[in-house]
Order: sequence, then C-alpha cells, then structure tokens
Amino acid sequence: MSRVIKTMKPKRTIMTKSLKMSVLLAGIMLTGCASYQKDHFKVGSVPKDYRTQHPIVVSESEVSEDLIISRSMDRMSFRHENTATSFYSKFRQSGAKNMRVMLPAGSHNEGAARKVAHDVIAHMKKLGLKRSQVTLSRYHASNHGDAATVRLSYSSITADVASECGKWNEDLSETSENQNYGNYGCATQNNLAKMIANPADLLGPRGETEIDAGRRDNVINDWRDDGTASLPSLL
Repeated sequence: MSRVIKTMKPKRTIMTKSLKMSVLLAGIMLTGCASYQKDHFKVGSVPKDYRTQHPIVVSESEVSEDLIISRSMDRMSFRHENTATSFYSKFRQSGAKNMRVMLPAGSHNEGAARKVAHDVIAHMKKLGLKRSQVTLSRYHASNHGDAATVRLSYSSITADVASECGKWNEDLSETSENQNYGNYGCATQNNLAKMIANPADLLGPRGETEIDAGRRDNVINDWRDDGTASLPSLL
C-alpha cells in the first residue's frame, strides 16, 4: 500500500513570487504612463491645420450693384456707364443665366431711375446681353426719398470663409501644446477666397478643351526638323 505524501510550500517562496508580481505590475503601469506622455507629446507637437479651422465654403449668393440716381437725371452718366460695363463683365464671367434690374416705385426719383435703367440695359445689350436675360422688377421706395437706387443683381457661386476672423480670445503665450492659435491663417484664407476668379474650380476640375490638331502637327514637325538647335546650352 503506497502512501501519498503532501508537501507544503514554504511561505517565503510564495511571498517572493508575490513581490516579484507586484514589481512587474508596477513596471507595466509606469511604462504605460511613459508611453502615454510620449504619445501625448507627439500629438501635441503637430500644429492644427488652418485649412480645417478656417475652411473656404462655396455657396450660392447674390452679387449686386446699386446705381445712385438723382431727381434731375434724364440719362445715364459716364460713371453709370463704367459701372454697368464692369458689372456685365462680372456677370458674363460668372456663368449666370439671368440678371435682375430692380426699379424704385413711389420715390421722388422714380422717373429719373426709369430713364437711367433704360440706358443701362441698352448699354449692356451692346456688350452682348440678351433681352431674355434681363428681368425687371419694382420695389416700394416711398420712404427712401431721393436716395432710392437702381439695383443690378444676379445669383452666382461665391467663395467665403466659414469662420469669423479677428477673434483674439486666446492667450498667445500659452504654447504648452505647441499648436497654432485659433485665428492663425484666417486672413490668408479670406484673401485666397476673394482672389479666386471662378469658385466652381474648388468643386472640381474643368473639362478638357478640344485638341487643336493643326497646331499640334506644326509643333511636332518643328521639333522633328530642328528640335535641339533652339534649346539653350546648359553648360
């Protein structure tokens, strides 16, 4: 008959392993904290992109121009002619289909405004405006006195910055995160939005134009005949 002998582990061995486990867990926790601080520093060192803070938004809005008319006018002035020319140029470049001309009704200069508007429309017709592209309307202007204007307007796609610039509600000396301040890049985005000739270009590329086959053949033939003689020496 065999006898099973049970051995008891010394308490000192159990305590030693527990101590080692505690040290190991503490090391893991410290390593995690160090990793967090290191990653946090890396993320904080990446500056905020001003293009996402102050994005350029393309939307449809009204482009207008007011013509000041006095009571004594019976025809458009040279200034009105220049304004009409500039406005029609912008209208044509925008790709808008229709233009709206708003005349005052009930004002002291109502008659003069009607005459000037007639001359302005006739002048833009000479520049290429079609009669079907003009829509006439009237607005109540009895309270405007002699200051009622003739308004030219059309709807077009414009580019603007969504955020408002000039907000200095942050302490610029607080740079612990190593990031740009909130107002950074806002003025640059505004200037860029105003300089874009056709805001539709921000929505997608333009279509390709047709190939000028004759011009292409001339260029290729010139290159084949003497393609290297006209190139300046790089040495």
